[in-house]
Amino acid sequence: MAKTNMGDTEQRIRMGIGAAAAAAAIFAPLAYKWKGLLTAAAVAGLLTGTTAHSPFKKAFGLGRR
Repeated sequence: MAKTNMGDTEQRIRMGIGAAAAAAAIFAPLAYKWKGLLTAAAVAGLLTGTTAHSPFKKAFGLGRR
């Protein structure tokens, strides 16, 4: 089993933020620069939410133990 460093609530929040950023990147009438930033935020949120592992939290020593 892979180690996780976030709880269920944080995982749900990250999935929600990732989904909202993906929807905004797809449907909002923005310049390509902003769509790229929203896409990056969506990928990061969905990936960390799905795996329940955040490399930033690990780097700073935060999260579950």
